[in-house]
Amino acid sequence: MRGEPRDINAGARPTCWTCVRPFSHCVCGFVAPFEAHCNVTILQHPHERKKYYSTTKIVTRALSNSRLIRGLVFDQKWLREILPLESSYLLYPSKKAVDCEQVPLDRNSTIVVLDGTWIEARKLLHRNPYLKELKHLSFTRELRSNYHIRKQPKPHCLSTLESVAHLLQLNANASGQRTIANSYNSLFEGFDRMVEQQFRYFPRHGRIKLTTEHTKPTELK
Repeated sequence: MRGEPRDINAGARPTCWTCVRPFSHCVCGFVAPFEAHCNVTILQHPHERKKYYSTTKIVTRALSNSRLIRGLVFDQKWLREILPLESSYLLYPSKKAVDCEQVPLDRNSTIVVLDGTWIEARKLLHRNPYLKELKHLSFTRELRSNYHIRKQPKPHCLSTLESVAHLLQLNANASGQRTIANSYNSLFEGFDRMVEQQFRYFPRHGRIKLTTEHTKPTELK
């Protein structure tokens, strides 16, 4: 005898389709939206889209002047149009990269961030030659990730949110914009809330103590 039709979504947890997480784990409200002192464009490798622990969701939700563009190979003419050479900077530790604290950034500037694993980020760079023409930025300070719920290849490797937040905060502080530099603490706080939220579901013996080693404006010298 044929059974009754079954709803394939029956029993599934209600989901927030903005951050693509169950409502009980939604991160959309962790940071109140605000405007950064420069624009942020995130080029996301397609594989990152459905990764549960992706921090890009918090960044694009929090920064009103940020945008997310997903893909692997982009039209290079189009990239030139949306990312002018004179005002766009790629956050990437290449040999020609300049410390992010040494470059004046403002609301006419755009920071480009590659979102994906290191292998995926390299693919984005090499398959889009125009990105190599941009001015490159990096960090000279020793920064450590607080992203204990996702394995990092090396201690100094940062999540996308941490990379964006550190760059914005260090740059704003270096240019004397203390007020806006302090506002970037909310990105770190939202990130820490997400990490702590996930810790609640880890086995007690597998927990890692959450540190608070984020760079704060008052600590900069």
